[in-house]
Amino acid sequence: MAAPTAHPEGTVLEGRYRVDGVIARGGMSVVHRGSDLRLDRPVAIKVLDRELAADPAFVRRFEREARAAARLAHPGIVAVHDQGRDDDGTVFLVLELVEGGTLRDVLREQGRLHPAAALTVVEQVVTALQVAHDRGLVHRDVKPENVLVGSDGAVKVADFGLVAAAWEAGAEPGDPEESGELVLGTVAYLAPEQVTDGRADERSDLYATGVVLFELLTGVPPHGGDDAVEVARRHVHVDVPPPSGLAGGIPKALDRLVAAATRRDPDTRLADAEAFLAAARGVRMDADLPFLTVPPPRRRRGANGSRPLRGTRLLDLEPEAPAPPRGRRPPVVEDDGDDWDDEPWVDGEVDEPDDVVDDAPSTRRRRGPDDPVDDIDVAIEQIERRRARSRSRRLLAAWLLLEAIATIAAGAAGWGLGFPG
Repeated sequence: MAAPTAHPEGTVLEGRYRVDGVIARGGMSVVHRGSDLRLDRPVAIKVLDRELAADPAFVRRFEREARAAARLAHPGIVAVHDQGRDDDGTVFLVLELVEGGTLRDVLREQGRLHPAAALTVVEQVVTALQVAHDRGLVHRDVKPENVLVGSDGAVKVADFGLVAAAWEAGAEPGDPEESGELVLGTVAYLAPEQVTDGRADERSDLYATGVVLFELLTGVPPHGGDDAVEVARRHVHVDVPPPSGLAGGIPKALDRLVAAATRRDPDTRLADAEAFLAAARGVRMDADLPFLTVPPPRRRRGANGSRPLRGTRLLDLEPEAPAPPRGRRPPVVEDDGDDWDDEPWVDGEVDEPDDVVDDAPSTRRRRGPDDPVDDIDVAIEQIERRRARSRSRRLLAAWLLLEAIATIAAGAAGWGLGFPG
C-alpha cells in the first residue's frame, strides 16, 4: 500500500474541523494539526489512508474501536474527541492535541533514565493500560513513540484502537482478500505470542511495557538483530536479559520486575495490569526509589533518518506455494504505523522499505488469532532471496530512470542548439 497522502490545508471536514499542517505521517494515516471551529480549540486530526477508508470492513472496525477509545476518559490516555466521515469519503479521528514530545524524544536527549524516573513512567503507562483493559480494549502497540510527555510533565498513552481495527478487519471471515497470516505491531516490542500466533491480549501489552522499561533503564531495546525477522525470532526464543547487566546503578528488584513482565510464556507472565502495578510498587519500596517525574523534551527531532524496527509493522507469515509440510515463510516487514515527525506530537522514524513485498498473491489467507505458526526460523533464506530480488528491481528501475533523464536532457540540449542566440 502506498504511503498516505496529506489532506489539503484549509479543508473543513464535516463543516466543523479545519485541517492545518501535517504533524505526523504513518503507514495507515496522516495526522494534522487542526481546529475545532465550533468549540474554537486546537485538535489533532488523524486522517485515514484513502485505501483503508474505502474498505467497509476496516471502517466498521475502526469506528467501533474509536467509540471504545472515546470512552477511555482518563488523564493518562490521549482523549478521542470525535470520529467522522466527510462527504468525499475521508474517514478521520479528532484527538486531544498534546503539546510536548514523546518518550522517544526523552530517550534521545537523556540516553536512559534514572531507575526512579523509569519506574514512575511505567507505573503511569500501566495505570492507563489498566483502564483500557478493564473496558476490554488491548493497545497492541505499546512503545516509547506512543507514550507522550506533555509540556506539563504529564504522561499519556496514545493510539488505542487503530492497530486492533486493522487486525480485526484483516481477520474478517468471508472476505476473499482477507486471508494471510498477519501480525500487527512494532517488532522491537512484540510479545512472543504476537509473533507466533498473531494473538494479543492484556499480557501482550504488559510484555511490551516490560520491554519499554528495559529500554528506559538501559537506553536500548533488549533484542537487536540485522532485520525485523531476527528481532522477532529472538522475542520467541530468547529471554529478555536483566537490565543491570547492561547498565550500572539498577536495583536487582527492577531486574525481577522486567523478568516478570517479559516472560515468553504468557501464562507465567504478570497476569494483568493490577499485578504489574502491585509488583512495581513493591520494587519502589524495596529499592527505596522516589516518585521522580520526567521533564518534557527540550527539543523535537523530525523523522529525517531511519530508525529500524521501531515503526508499527505488518508481519506476513504467509506460506509460499508449494508450502513445506511444517513451518511457514518468515515475517515480511511492511511499515504500517504512525510516524509522528513534527511538533507537537512526535513518533519514531519508519523503517526503510527494504522489507516491503508487493508481489504477494491477492488470494493469500490471513491467519486467524488461534492459528499456530510452527517455527518462524524455517524460511529465513527465502526472505533474503526475496529482498535480493526486490533490491534488484529497485536498482533496475533507478537505472532506467537515469537513462530516461539523460535521453531527455540530450534531446533538450540538441533542440536548444537548433535556434540562434
